[in-house]
Amino acid sequence: MKNSRGIVWGGLLVILGMLWLLRNMNLLNINWDEVLPYWPVLLIVAGALLLATGNESRGFGGLIALLITLAVFGGIVNKTDKAFDRHAGDWDWNWDDDDDRHFGYRDHDDNHHDDNDNDDDEDKDEDYENDRGNRDGSRPINGNYKYEMEDFIQKANFHLEGGAGSFTLNGNTQKLFEANTKSTIVGFLSNTSINKLDNSATVNLKMEEGNVKIKKGEISNQAKIQLNERPVWNIDLGIGAGKGDFDFSNYKVEKLKVSTGVADMDIKMGDKVATSNIDIEAGVASITLELPRSVGCEMHMDGALNAKNMDDLDKISNGLYRSPGYDSASKKIIIHFEGGLTSVNIRRY
Repeated sequence: MKNSRGIVWGGLLVILGMLWLLRNMNLLNINWDEVLPYWPVLLIVAGALLLATGNESRGFGGLIALLITLAVFGGIVNKTDKAFDRHAGDWDWNWDDDDDRHFGYRDHDDNHHDDNDNDDDEDKDEDYENDRGNRDGSRPINGNYKYEMEDFIQKANFHLEGGAGSFTLNGNTQKLFEANTKSTIVGFLSNTSINKLDNSATVNLKMEEGNVKIKKGEISNQAKIQLNERPVWNIDLGIGAGKGDFDFSNYKVEKLKVSTGVADMDIKMGDKVATSNIDIEAGVASITLELPRSVGCEMHMDGALNAKNMDDLDKISNGLYRSPGYDSASKKIIIHFEGGLTSVNIRRY
């Protein structure tokens, strides 16, 4: 046993040291985005060694343990990297304690929307760049974003790209959307488009990309969001790292997509629609889902390294859980979860 542990830790140090040395000498340039998805190959090799050596596998125990350790590490890094890349963007962190620029207040009221008279999707990047260009050269530490509710809007989409920070969504607003943000790093950008042909609207809120200035070594990034309860919502949340507290219990949420890297997420669902579909992809995270007992719940899980507490959900098969009476329930919540190293808690209320 001691010999196996020595091989594992010694092997890890040798491999990491060699990779680091070759990289510093410009003799090795690996595109990890292309390599990391193949981490299961290490598990295949470890299994093949076990099958090939049989009863004599004791002598290969250290090597097999090393391969499994590398596979687990590669899987976690790959999952976390995918979640970050999907929503976090490319940031250039510049530590500057002497930056005394003034961050002002900017109120965004009905300034970033388009009336669409056709079903064609629009490219929102141009709107974001126009928003940035219209600023007076200073990023706001405080921001207020809102769009008036219009009577014809029956369906709405909300997209959040939060990067890192603390995000809260709850309560009702008479407007379609309202958000108050406070940040010491970068500002937020928002726009809203409407489509009168299908009575829908799309709201986007994302952190501004670019150089991040750290003022006096402190980082604070917060967004408090409210949505109107009248439309049927499709919601897409992307949070790289931080804390998320999302209470959808009073909203009609048909689809909810959550992508996160390293975060603590609390999500509360309601029973306002017949079927809600939830897709979650997480790296290293803690996720709590509060679900009403008035709905049937089905959960599909993919990921062997997840700690889970399913409350009253029964295990049907490998990776499939259902609440009692699911088939006869008039309202249902269907969850698809894929995680790297994640704690998942289901709470019924």
